[in-house]
Amino acid sequence: MSIFNIQENKIKCGRCGTEFDLNKNKGKCPLCGFGRSTFKESSSIKPLKEEAKVAISDEFLSIPPSITLNPGNIHTDEETETWGSWLMVNDFFSIKFLVRILAWKLTKEDSNYINLMALIKDSVTLIQKHNLSKLKGFPSKIENTENLQKDSAVRRLVYHFLSTGRDIGLFDLKPIDDSVSKEDVWNQKWEEILVTLTEEGLQFAKLKNHIFDEGKTEQVLSTEEKEWLTNYLKKIDKNGYKEYTTLKKVYDFLKEDHNGKDDLWGWFENNQKFKNHILERIKKAKKDPKIFQKQLHNYARTFAAAKVSLLRELGVVKNKRNDYTITGDL
Repeated sequence: MSIFNIQENKIKCGRCGTEFDLNKNKGKCPLCGFGRSTFKESSSIKPLKEEAKVAISDEFLSIPPSITLNPGNIHTDEETETWGSWLMVNDFFSIKFLVRILAWKLTKEDSNYINLMALIKDSVTLIQKHNLSKLKGFPSKIENTENLQKDSAVRRLVYHFLSTGRDIGLFDLKPIDDSVSKEDVWNQKWEEILVTLTEEGLQFAKLKNHIFDEGKTEQVLSTEEKEWLTNYLKKIDKNGYKEYTTLKKVYDFLKEDHNGKDDLWGWFENNQKFKNHILERIKKAKKDPKIFQKQLHNYARTFAAAKVSLLRELGVVKNKRNDYTITGDL
């Protein structure tokens, strides 16, 4: 099912399932709060205590050992073949966090797969223990610790970021029940899903990270991470997952000294491919141009913020609010 299952002025908040009116809810999901406020650009995030100047002392977040894994599979659909990751995916760090924890759990339990709920419980514990909730992409406030699958913040971590990691081939998931197809895996309870890493996921996990390995506070990937991830996104671009294509177009646009806010919104809104993509998902848009223009503007704004955020993490756009200076090559 497409994540852009829209009727009139409503959008569906990813796979977490909530449909909401963008106007009535100020552009953000009423269930999980993900939306406009989530994508406000901010200065360098400082999630760790000021006195923390060394690497996080926790085995589960350290560089994992080598283990034998299978290559990953790329999962594409109409949207990823058009724009890459979903409009609210604005972060690579949460994926990095999950691949490290999973690599250690697979090693310690000497198992090919780990129960998804067990992975998420350990992840939530580590987020709280190391004050990582202020990192972009991480659950900021966990309210339902008794039932994590119903907690909106934890659902974002799974359905927005772990799911994206699976789609780009860093994770693999399967139902515990062999009679259930892999295509229906997200219809299962988390206790009924198994998750593992792929070769590519382990490669990403083993690369040095500034926050986890050096105790730094700026949410920018290391040189090793940037180079590996850029090359990997180029590779899967050929398989139909067009994240690199979109990031490169946004990067080139900013490099021409355009503003990453108003100018970039306009760039998305005036892109015919983007128009067609949105138009097909708004039932009354073809009959009511006003509905179409409003939805087009909302999606353009959110896509623009997400892609700029990813470029900041890759270290090619300055990590400072409202500053779109190019600082490196993509």
